[in-house]
Amino acid sequence: MTHNIIVERDVMITMRDGVKLAADIYRPDNDATHPTLVNLHPYDNDMFLVVHELLFSPLIAAQKGYAVVTAESRGRAGSEGEWKPYGEEGKDAYDVVEWAADQSWSDSHIGLYGACALGLAAIQGAVEAPPHLKAVFAYMTATNFHNGWTYSKGGALELGFQMSWVWKILARDTLSRLDLAPDTLEKASQQLAEAEADMNGSASYLPLIDFPPFQNGAAPYWREWLSHPNYDEFWQKVDNVAHASSIKVPILHLSAWYDTCMQGHMDLNAALRKNSDPQVRNQHRMIIGPTDHSAYYNKRPSYAGERDFGPEALTGPDIVSAQLFEWFDHWLRDEPQTFMPENAVRYYHMGENSWQETQSWPPQHTIESYYLHSAGQANSRLGNGTLSTEPPGTEPADSFVYDPLDPVPTTGGRSMIDVPTGIMNQSQLEERQDILVYTTPRLAKALVLTGPLSVTLYASSDAEDTDFTAKLVDVEPDGYCANIAEGIIRARYRNGAEKEEFLEPNKVTAFTIDLWDIAHTVKPNHQLRLEISSSNFPRFDRNLNSRITPALGSVSDAQKAVQQIFHNAEHPSSLNLPITEPK
Repeated sequence: MTHNIIVERDVMITMRDGVKLAADIYRPDNDATHPTLVNLHPYDNDMFLVVHELLFSPLIAAQKGYAVVTAESRGRAGSEGEWKPYGEEGKDAYDVVEWAADQSWSDSHIGLYGACALGLAAIQGAVEAPPHLKAVFAYMTATNFHNGWTYSKGGALELGFQMSWVWKILARDTLSRLDLAPDTLEKASQQLAEAEADMNGSASYLPLIDFPPFQNGAAPYWREWLSHPNYDEFWQKVDNVAHASSIKVPILHLSAWYDTCMQGHMDLNAALRKNSDPQVRNQHRMIIGPTDHSAYYNKRPSYAGERDFGPEALTGPDIVSAQLFEWFDHWLRDEPQTFMPENAVRYYHMGENSWQETQSWPPQHTIESYYLHSAGQANSRLGNGTLSTEPPGTEPADSFVYDPLDPVPTTGGRSMIDVPTGIMNQSQLEERQDILVYTTPRLAKALVLTGPLSVTLYASSDAEDTDFTAKLVDVEPDGYCANIAEGIIRARYRNGAEKEEFLEPNKVTAFTIDLWDIAHTVKPNHQLRLEISSSNFPRFDRNLNSRITPALGSVSDAQKAVQQIFHNAEHPSSLNLPITEPK
């Protein structure tokens, strides 16, 4: 155990193009060489929370005999250059890794690590494959910056998260670098503070791309992101999942069932198992817990929203740092592993409230369809919508009016920062007439769900573009309606995010809504419920029900849409469940 530590502040590291990044270095005060951990991030090394509390403190790592380099991304805090999100982090991570390997205090065994935005460069750096990189640890971070970070898998903008991330952190640093007059800087900073104080009001501004606090140089990346709603070359070139074949080191990555980034981790896991270097293909590990994204930093380490999963589900620095150090002790020091999953995936199974492992995700399962039924009045939980395994026959369609100026409010789920997350009671929300509700009878036996979840929806709209949302709910015996999973599909992207295909108004069209993956047991005497609507705001931006790109539309572009959901023999709308055998 090291007792004295050297801390060097604002060491400037030169990148291949001459730009210098500011870094802090923590290392034992001795003449030995040490395995070295590198974190490249878009925040400020003076922020104690992000440097010392999210995963581990570099001071603790130095006590354990590691050297640690925390470097600020180009164009951020003390670093030179211009910050272009997602563009240069991979190359810069490569250069910082190789710089660290060349220092007299390093033994040239380097690991990349990071959580959330501080983990972006860890995955990008792995794709760049610096020669001295030995392993990566990534926690609740982005793997594909379009799908599952800036936009959803169904094509809608992750509005609440992206907005609040910009005004809380990103834009404040950008403003400080603009050489503004003091009164101008104060006014711009006040605009950000006022925006943060009113999440719903800010998210309601139209056109979104012209949101005033993000103009005049405060957040140029906001306009760039919203100008690329399609999965185009702008996003493709920084898609780490698509470039997984370049990864040559083992990655331990962690997420949670109520994490915004969860599906990205699932996609990365599948890509690593299929496409990464064959020499490390079986060495990657993924761990999925039950919490929401903020549990590890908001001092509620076993919570997802209103639900406490108890001590077995703990996350946070004390737990995560133990996993991190064991991972790097093994790959950088050749020490044995005792805690790491024996199999490729360890996951927390909700309902059963237990940790389980599987060699591949998803575990063996059977897709079973539960069909939507009603007498044409499934509006709200007080309506007559039902779910059953019996295919529909001749049944009337259900309908509702989607008004983008009166959207369904986000009530828990997979988001972060200033948006309600995790498990929340949906019962009051389900009284809205613009939510269709389909519910099973009380279950006679447990329903064990493990794997990908989707909804097949036959629907029509009188608009040329619109959204459809789906939410899976576990109705508990006491009436608490716990949200389990949710998804959205933007109609223009129903056949893929690469190009737009508008609707023919009032024509029945098939949609697939991806609700991502789950591991949840619906217990006996509970009911399974499916909600169908057209908005989830402010988690997602609102579709204005027109051909205009939603982020570019004004209030005058917003129009109501009449939505119809069909469930008959010709159009058997269904909830498709991944059924596994009870353990």
